Amino acid sequence: MEETALRQFVRNTILTGFAKQGLFYLPVAVSARHVHLSRDDFKTLFGGGASMTVYRGLSQPGQFASGQTVELAGPNASGGGSRGSFKKLRVLGPERGKTQVEISISDSFALGIEPVIRMSGDTAGTPGCILKGPAGTVELKEGVIVAARHVHMSEEQAAAYGLKNGGLVAIKTPPPREGLIGGIVVRCGKGHDLEVHLDTDEANGSGIPGATILEALVGNSVKAGPAVSGRTLELVTEKDVNNAADRGEKIIHVTLKGFISPAAADRAKTKGIEICRLQG
Repeated sequence: MEETALRQFVRNTILTGFAKQGLFYLPVAVSARHVHLSRDDFKTLFGGGASMTVYRGLSQPGQFASGQTVELAGPNASGGGSRGSFKKLRVLGPERGKTQVEISISDSFALGIEPVIRMSGDTAGTPGCILKGPAGTVELKEGVIVAARHVHMSEEQAAAYGLKNGGLVAIKTPPPREGLIGGIVVRCGKGHDLEVHLDTDEANGSGIPGATILEALVGNSVKAGPAVSGRTLELVTEKDVNNAADRGEKIIHVTLKGFISPAAADRAKTKGIEICRLQG
């Protein structure tokens, strides 16, 4: 086992052991812009005889950063309408059935691409872009996403944390920008290993210095919501629910022993807002 893989194995084994005792911590990594290519698109960009090379391994089993890069431009680049481009977008392997580009919201502004937050693989109806390689160009009609924040877990790890695929966790951000990042969706199963993935905007905005370990709050809900409050309340009133609805939030986090007023519970139902208890 390589040294990096061994350190990750030891780290995750210890954290899983803590979780079984009710002490919840999660490793956090920052994911920069990158692209996953289909076989056909790889051949178009790099030539029919080219093959993907390994630059370095990644945290998830079987995943790696390849030695190949492409240029990324907005969908209107061919007509001169794109605001900018990124010259060296890293290709991640192995190849996938469908090409997917992952960027941050800041990247989307630079490229002139509408930012659409989606889970990986959910690309239907998303914006397109232009990819340029040494052998050719690919114009995608769709496939550019801002990856929704998520945490990878094996089935054994998820069981230790009391979570299921599609469930939610939150993490406490470090000083000097203490806070809570909620709505982190659990991706559980074969080929997943314990690690939260945030994009560069989220990490920079919360003062998260690259790879780190942070305290986690584990909810009893397995329903993922598109918008989550950054606060955990001790008391939820009808006013809190109305304010959350005005902000477009779909989930309110409340502490395990926090009080939810009957009026708040009724209002949450009518507004389609979930009140999720967190423990930690």
